[in-house]
Amino acid sequence: VCGGRGMGDAQGFKLVEELADVLGGVVGATRPAIEEGWISRAHQIGQSGKMVAPKLYIACGVFGAMQHISGAMASKYIVAINKDEAASIFDVADVGIVGDVHEILPLMIEEIRKRKA
Repeated sequence: VCGGRGMGDAQGFKLVEELADVLGGVVGATRPAIEEGWISRAHQIGQSGKMVAPKLYIACGVFGAMQHISGAMASKYIVAINKDEAASIFDVADVGIVGDVHEILPLMIEEIRKRKA
């Protein structure tokens, strides 16, 4: 689960961490999220970070600059959530959700928890 600038702030980024936790996954981030200090550089995905290839890659509030996308292109299935319908991430996503991540992620987290119970 990767968070970008669209998460807004460190508090918003906690939703990315919570979603990753309920899914049993790990947290990744874009360069802007790291530069804001929301998470350490060790989590950066992209040309100047790590290349990842998970079965499921969920991009939350990620615009999708080519430098970032190049680090996630090997993912089997990409889900993008962004309020900007023109975000580049939608060009590579298998599923795109246009909406506010701060409204969508709590619903996803709740539903996953229900299904796991």
